[in-house]
Amino acid sequence: MDDAPDCTGCGGRDWLRLVVQEGHGWFRCVRCGMLRLIPMPPAGAARAAIAGGAIGGAYIEGYRRKLASKMRRSENRVRRLARRMAGPRLLDVGSNIGCLVEAGRRLGLDGVGVEINATLVEFARRTFPACRFIAASIEDAGLGAGAFDGVYCSEVIEHVPDQDCFVAEIARVLRGGGVLYLTTPGAHQYVDRAGAARAVDFGAPDHKFYHSRASLAALLGRHGFADIRFAFNFGRGHKLFSVKRPA
Repeated sequence: MDDAPDCTGCGGRDWLRLVVQEGHGWFRCVRCGMLRLIPMPPAGAARAAIAGGAIGGAYIEGYRRKLASKMRRSENRVRRLARRMAGPRLLDVGSNIGCLVEAGRRLGLDGVGVEINATLVEFARRTFPACRFIAASIEDAGLGAGAFDGVYCSEVIEHVPDQDCFVAEIARVLRGGGVLYLTTPGAHQYVDRAGAARAVDFGAPDHKFYHSRASLAALLGRHGFADIRFAFNFGRGHKLFSVKRPA
């Protein structure tokens, strides 16, 4: 492929075209199995789409109806993360309506939610007034270096055009020895055992990357994360814990 980008995971440049949907081309890295859009939508346009996106009354009402179940899941997840944290400072990257931050507060953690969509932040602030939420991307949130003992990032990284910048910022705000809890859809959900595209909607341009275990491990390792442990996730996407190496 002419002008092929480097793979965000392994750094390879050997891409196999999988499928074109609604004018968006999906490709698979032959070396590590990561999937991505080529070409990638411009970063500014992508951020603007997420920040202003199709988040209206119906979307919020759907979450409101599921609030109790969302809180139960958030409480379970924040307990798993808190057991691995050496201190109380928690960051939720892509905090949505704020359940994880509130669950952390109930557990005695000092949490901050960062969410690029202002509509979701407004709802979170009304629903959980004792919690702090920032309406920005993590790259623009102005957080201090080493400010957190644990970072939770669920179903976010697949939306982000600049994977290295995103993970670098997570690493910067996490202290040495701090823990990352990350979930994301997996490449295996979109290709079969032979590596061919499944007959599913790949979700472009909202979704831009689907990682394999190998590509996620390489990306995180490049930015100072070690001891990457993938958890069983009932055949769905990836769920992992990783520790930032001390300086």
